[in-house]
Amino acid sequence: MNVAIYARVSSEWQAEHGYSIGTQLEACRKKAKDLGAFVVKEYVDDGYSGGFLERPALEDLRDAINDGLYEAVICHDADRLSRKLIHQLILTEEFEKHQCKPIFVLGEVTNTPEGQMTYQMKGVFAEYERAKIRERTMRGKRAKLRAGKVINDSHIYGYDFDKASSTYVINPAEAEVIKMIYKLFVEDRVGGCAVVADRLNALKIPSPGGSVWCISTVQGILDRPHYTGHYYSNTYYHKKTGPRTSTKIPRPREEWIPMTCPAIISEDLHKKALAVKATNRTFKSCAVLNDSLLQGLVYCAVCGRRVKLHTSQARWYECSGRRKFGCPARFMKIPIADRLVWSVIERLCASTKSLTDYINSRADAECARTQSTQKRKDITARLDKLRTERKVIMSWFSQSLLSQSDATEKLQALKEEETKLQAELAEAERPAAIDKLEPADICAAVQNCPDDFEAKRKVMLAIVERVNIARHDTRKGTKYDVDLEIIFK
Repeated sequence: MNVAIYARVSSEWQAEHGYSIGTQLEACRKKAKDLGAFVVKEYVDDGYSGGFLERPALEDLRDAINDGLYEAVICHDADRLSRKLIHQLILTEEFEKHQCKPIFVLGEVTNTPEGQMTYQMKGVFAEYERAKIRERTMRGKRAKLRAGKVINDSHIYGYDFDKASSTYVINPAEAEVIKMIYKLFVEDRVGGCAVVADRLNALKIPSPGGSVWCISTVQGILDRPHYTGHYYSNTYYHKKTGPRTSTKIPRPREEWIPMTCPAIISEDLHKKALAVKATNRTFKSCAVLNDSLLQGLVYCAVCGRRVKLHTSQARWYECSGRRKFGCPARFMKIPIADRLVWSVIERLCASTKSLTDYINSRADAECARTQSTQKRKDITARLDKLRTERKVIMSWFSQSLLSQSDATEKLQALKEEETKLQAELAEAERPAAIDKLEPADICAAVQNCPDDFEAKRKVMLAIVERVNIARHDTRKGTKYDVDLEIIFK
């Protein structure tokens, strides 16, 4: 009799029972010897969950059985084939259809009502045991987290992992780099994440990955709450979507577990960094462009949207709503617009009185309300679209055009996006607390500014919140007819 041997183990099952692949194969070989069978091939799935049928070795075995190569398949136990009863029944029915008998080391399957009942009951218990193993594992992890212990090393830049105490300890050299990043980004305001990354690369400081610093690496450090000494664990869980694939699902806030670690920066500095980062300004010029004084600060006075750099060699400022929303605002050459705005700032800051009069004459609150209103409208429109998409998915599901698993996955993704948008909407509706600069300090910064780009750029970032500008003239040349409003910090 020609037989095949199938063995499978997942990390959970091996930890619980102590059976390795080698132990299963040895027992199956002994079973084949007792039966006087010839083992043609051994099929092994190492590290694959029994909750899914899509496993490489199992797929090969099923193909071989369909070709009639084997008369029997020997497994250590039924739960090695699958942890789900329905999958076990599918496989055994498929085997028997091609005259291949399933044989198990731990118990035989007889073609009697009693034998079939026993086999199905074992499948039910295997499914129950899998759920219990997961529940016990998660309960143990949560208990360890509540005791202030870290489950595994996440390799957080700035910390080393102490295995003895299962806690993070500060890495002095990396901690200094983190402090430098926050200083450059928040205090010195040299620019955005791209500029900070360039500074670190120029200093030849090794990145967390050992290569070069990039925007996403700096953003991740600025976002990470661990550096303040307080963070949360158990904020999400992994839902399996395949044998070795999964997706992250957020947990309810009440299930989050507060954790502590040594602080590298203050919470106030971390909040300031998030506030600066929320403005979405990278201040990074394109390679083909020269320096731009207003980049990240300038907004369209027509529609209120951000003005960006046009990537052509003509070096223009362009409203971001021009192409997508049809904003009629005209292009402006970067050097001309920069000189115009800086000259206006110099005139306003010629004396404290002139700047104070200007600040008092303009409607700061109205401008802030306009910006906030536009943001709320955009978020509300997106929420309405999500509700429509949810109705469409439910309609497809009710008409059997979409499977339950696909519908659940799509609805979960919509739910996550809706939660994020609702948080953004709540933030947009919250009144902003802005610490205004004194007019005398603004005037002193402008009057003492050297006549070079880097100095002017630093002063602009320090004193200007935004510049609203729109061009009205239709002529070519170096003179513009514009509506201009400068909002100081």
